[in-house]
Amino acid sequence: MRLIPKLSFLMSIAILLTVFSCVPPKKEVLTDVKIDLTDSVYRRIIDFQDQRLTDSLKQYFYADNPTYRYASVLAMASVQDNSVSAQIAERLHDDVSVVREVAAYALGQIGNMDYQDSLISVFGKYDTLNPNNHFNENILEAIGKIGDDNYLKSLATIKGYRPTDTLLILGQTKGLYRYITRGKSVPEGTEKIIDLVDSKMYSKEIRVLASYYLVRAKKDDLKNYVFRLNKMFEKEQNPVIKMNLAIALGKTQNKESLKVLKEVLENENTGNSVKINILKAFGNFEYIDVAETVIKFLEDKNNKVAFTAADYLYNFGEPNDVVIYRKTAKKNLPWIVKSKLYATILKFVPRYFSKTKSASVWDVKKKISISENPFEKAAYIRALGEDIESFKPVYELGYKAPEVLVRTASMEALAIMVGKPEILKLSKWKIKKFKENIKKIILEAFDSGDVGLIATAVELLNNSVIDFKPEFEDLDFISESKKKLVLPKDIEAYNAIGKLENKWLNKTFKPYKIKYNNPIDWNLFDKLGTKPIVSISTNKGKFTVELYKNESPGSVVNFVKLIQDKFFEGKKFHRVVPNFVIQTGGTRGDGYGSLNYTIRSEFARLNYNSSGIVGMASAGKDTESTQWFVTLAPAPHLDGRYTVFGKVVDGIKVIDKIEIGDIIEEVEILK
Repeated sequence: MRLIPKLSFLMSIAILLTVFSCVPPKKEVLTDVKIDLTDSVYRRIIDFQDQRLTDSLKQYFYADNPTYRYASVLAMASVQDNSVSAQIAERLHDDVSVVREVAAYALGQIGNMDYQDSLISVFGKYDTLNPNNHFNENILEAIGKIGDDNYLKSLATIKGYRPTDTLLILGQTKGLYRYITRGKSVPEGTEKIIDLVDSKMYSKEIRVLASYYLVRAKKDDLKNYVFRLNKMFEKEQNPVIKMNLAIALGKTQNKESLKVLKEVLENENTGNSVKINILKAFGNFEYIDVAETVIKFLEDKNNKVAFTAADYLYNFGEPNDVVIYRKTAKKNLPWIVKSKLYATILKFVPRYFSKTKSASVWDVKKKISISENPFEKAAYIRALGEDIESFKPVYELGYKAPEVLVRTASMEALAIMVGKPEILKLSKWKIKKFKENIKKIILEAFDSGDVGLIATAVELLNNSVIDFKPEFEDLDFISESKKKLVLPKDIEAYNAIGKLENKWLNKTFKPYKIKYNNPIDWNLFDKLGTKPIVSISTNKGKFTVELYKNESPGSVVNFVKLIQDKFFEGKKFHRVVPNFVIQTGGTRGDGYGSLNYTIRSEFARLNYNSSGIVGMASAGKDTESTQWFVTLAPAPHLDGRYTVFGKVVDGIKVIDKIEIGDIIEEVEILK
């Protein structure tokens, strides 16, 4: 009797085992994203991204492995092919949060407004128990890039976020900032931004980004906040926020704000970045109210501060003070300040100050003839461009100079000349002679095959107050000049010529797109350490950069190869913009040089959110080659437009010392 139940039990187990043995094992569901560029499939996806092969990429949108879904969807932020926007929008519902995040980012990068509703429909749908999540942050920023006016209002009036909801508030701030970079704002958004900047409860990242909104804001956006902005500026300790508040105060054009700005400017403890932006902000006020202060800062011990003061006078000076400018220019000032002052003198000198003008032209020509610094020569050549009667010295001392940088500057000087309305007041004979001279040099420039001369000659023709088109019997010189350029390295000038040609022929211009020409060298990539570090020695000191190998592999490999070839040694920093960037890597020194290949833009989720961010310079998407820059301050308007491939991790003070013409002495790969 006892054996029957036991036998029955055993039979039941046997049956169950038989049944379950016929059911296939449950498939493992992967939920982790592992960024590993040694993975052959991951690497294949990066290659497809590099080659802009949308059809090859989209097959991975639905891969079982979330790592491949992540990589392929993120790739579209760089490829930016609108044809797969619908498939990317489907990934907003992905089971893995980081895949949803990059889907939102990619849609923002592509820029199709048709998908703003898709983004909003999933906002708050996931991670409801944890509102501080990156997915919702990415959605809010993407809405800022593609949203319409209705969504702007909604974004600006979101209520209920606590100061501890860091990512949601950061997303709201990013969204409002992206809107205002598109020229869109609402009063509620501006009020929210000012609240964020004004409160220490919020993170530094939020407050700094919010302050850049104020840099973009219009006067009408800020008119109701003058008193509050004054108080915020006075008490602010963060130098980046303070320098941005200075620009905001300038936009108010309020006299009390001017008083506050002056007091801070003359405080010896005020940092140089803040001083620079205060001087920039003075451009919003009456000249008579700031001129005396500005002139005093022409002799500031910091060259960038002094240059900014000179630049203010160049933009807003007055003829009555030319004698003061000249008296100051005769002092022992750095050439970068002195040359800008001479440009100011020649720009504003009254016609009846003939002796002052002649003496100043003589001074400038002497500076050009004795200088051994091509950057200094170029600056003085550009100064001569302010005098429409100085065509001959510009041509002889500039266009005929041995230095390519100076020759390009001569065309820039002529472009300044032809943009001056006073040319039209010359006698018919003088205008005729002027046209003949300019026409001759334009034809020489286009025939030269020199990328810098051609590009600046196009700029001259575009900005001239004289219509030069009737001066040419035919336009063959334009089409012939294109044949003399070398693609892809001369792409900037090539497209500039094409745009001018189509404009004169009343045709629609379509820029030439560079074909894929430089695959990623994975062998070199594999030889690099996990976090490659390079040391860059300059005549002002040494700084160290960590390269973002996994996020921007093509850019990093290109940079390392150039280092191995010792390409950067001896290269000059040809561009220095105070409170913005220093730039180098050109082959010529005038900003036009590169090698005859290009690499692809790589827009991983990296931001220009501090000083010391290293990015690739370009003449448009997918035109990068050898030129790169380092930020001197956050530059959020560059996000998603210029490749980030590294960050300065040591020697940041050296970056601030770099001036135009400084040289790279050595670049070493440390690990």
